[in-house]
Amino acid sequence: MSTGGRFNFDDGGSYCGGWEEGKAHGYGICTGPKGQGEYCGSWAHGFELLGVYTWPSGNTYQGTWAQGKRHGLGVENKGRWVYKGEWTHGFKGRYGVRESTGTSGKYEGTWNNGLQDGYGTETYSDGVSEPTSGKCSRVWPSYQCLSSSSGTQCPYYNRTPLYRSAR
Repeated sequence: MSTGGRFNFDDGGSYCGGWEEGKAHGYGICTGPKGQGEYCGSWAHGFELLGVYTWPSGNTYQGTWAQGKRHGLGVENKGRWVYKGEWTHGFKGRYGVRESTGTSGKYEGTWNNGLQDGYGTETYSDGVSEPTSGKCSRVWPSYQCLSSSSGTQCPYYNRTPLYRSAR
């Protein structure tokens, strides 16, 4: 039997919403201690299911969750960047599009463990697009080619990085 109410945690966080067997279940809002983030959405047996998480910085994630991690389809708004696509166990994974909100910078393609996997199209802030064909990941302040099926360097190896925010 589902019930509802408000619970204030000892650390200052709170939960207001549905409960079942002592766990968040149904619709509810959970706020972290001292305003450190907020999740608003559906819960299943104590875990986030479908909703919006907002960090204190204003960054957001809207989408599906599994076992407390972003998993499935979702949209992340982080600073000047928006990622729309698949998530795997908390990381950007499989396929997605990350684009700048202020320039034409964009990557559309495969992802693995939160990093661009290299199979896709990179569009730079100057509007130039190039296909990517190797497993490349961004290492600030430059790109590093991890491997390539053709044995060549990644096409954007010495280009100016698009992303300036730390992970």
